[in-house]
Amino acid sequence: MSVENARSKWGRARFGGSTAQLLAASLAVAVLVSAALGWLFMLLRNGDRPLLAFGIMAVFTLPIAAVLAWVVLVDRSTIAGAIEKPEDSVESAWYDKAASGAFTDILLVGGLGCAALTFLGTEGTAGLVLGGVVAFAMLDFGVRYLWQKKTAA
Repeated sequence: MSVENARSKWGRARFGGSTAQLLAASLAVAVLVSAALGWLFMLLRNGDRPLLAFGIMAVFTLPIAAVLAWVVLVDRSTIAGAIEKPEDSVESAWYDKAASGAFTDILLVGGLGCAALTFLGTEGTAGLVLGGVVAFAMLDFGVRYLWQKKTAA
């Protein structure tokens, strides 16, 4: 049986087995993770209705935990339509260039900002300063990525 015939929409598990076994294993891991998160939330919350807190947390984290478990357990080469080497795509090259440029900008702006704030004698809360740095980094990366995309077209 060739690799093309072994491909499915949901893929197969890394440890072998069918798609159904992959989905069952993903769901089992998700139930365990969700139960652990619900238990932790119940303990940390210290409220008057601990079982309700456990149930809500477990139910709301179950889908996310199932998807994350599937991502960890799936063999990428068995998914129909998956790109063989996604790291060799043009989008990956754009991402790398944008990330390296944004990192350089963060170092430059962070250093100049520290110097300016030191000489001006102004102060700010750590949350506000770090929020500004993160917002700048995201905006810088987004602009650089779109620029790479536009110049490549």
